[in-house]
Amino acid sequence: MFFKKKNKKIVELCLTLYKQIVRQARSKDFYLRLKIPDTIDGRFELIILHFFLLERTLDKEVKKDQLIYKELLEIMYKDFDMSLREIGVGDLSVGKKIYQMTEAFSGRLFAYRKFNNKKNFGSMGTTIKRNIYGTIENIDAKNIEIVKSYIIDSMEYIDKSLIYEVSENSSIFIDLNRYIINK
Repeated sequence: MFFKKKNKKIVELCLTLYKQIVRQARSKDFYLRLKIPDTIDGRFELIILHFFLLERTLDKEVKKDQLIYKELLEIMYKDFDMSLREIGVGDLSVGKKIYQMTEAFSGRLFAYRKFNNKKNFGSMGTTIKRNIYGTIENIDAKNIEIVKSYIIDSMEYIDKSLIYEVSENSSIFIDLNRYIINK
């Protein structure tokens, strides 16, 4: 047999996790209140950020976590492919665009993974500015600090979460509004 049958529970869990990543990345307050560009690039950046927040909890030595990581990537790239086609990217260009997205994705994950060490929190503002606000010149420093606090608190929150038990009705991410209310 050439193809292994996928574990249905893992696939369902990953679909739920990816939906939560996208739902959180599309939170209007990121764009309206924190002034992250409401563009394809801005949404892409927030999907990568939330993917990082979730994937950092997976133990790459555990087979189940390896399967979750692999399936999440597959779902995400299928979504990227479909999104490119929906905005009119031609069949011949989709592969090239996906390659560019893969390069950007890998670079962002490399940069964000440095935050797994609290000693590197000092450089977080620069990374946020370069990646998430990369297309904007005049960025409110308060917004960068809010995003930084959101990331740090999200890492702690997700570390305490049971991602294997997440459902459509639960949330694995922190409510962004609690950071913006005090802005």
